[in-house]
Amino acid sequence: MVWALVATLVLAMIQIGLQSILVLRQPGPEWVLSARDEPREIVGLSGRFVRAHRNLLEIFPQFAAALFVVHAAGLNAQLATYGAWGFFVARCVYVPAYAFGPTGLRSICWQVGQIGILVILADLFF
Repeated sequence: MVWALVATLVLAMIQIGLQSILVLRQPGPEWVLSARDEPREIVGLSGRFVRAHRNLLEIFPQFAAALFVVHAAGLNAQLATYGAWGFFVARCVYVPAYAFGPTGLRSICWQVGQIGILVILADLFF
């Protein structure tokens, strides 16, 4: 369970590194190195990687909180382990699905990640 959390943190780090490299291409190094007072929209493939990372950051607190609650409750965490790894795998597939996948695949990956969080919380009830 904890290793799934660590793996998801590494995924977030990889995503921010990848998006940083891709973003550098569009607005140029001057803007990237500036205070960015004037926001610029990142589009195309680079924008998809930026949005995929932003989406992970939006859902990550719920994922981490669910794992914390189960851990703090001192439960066996069998379901939480499955849910955590399910969340991680879904988020790994989400990135290329968002960038390159056919319409709908990204949404399916997002739903599987959400289900992973629900499975983590199921350990509290079963």
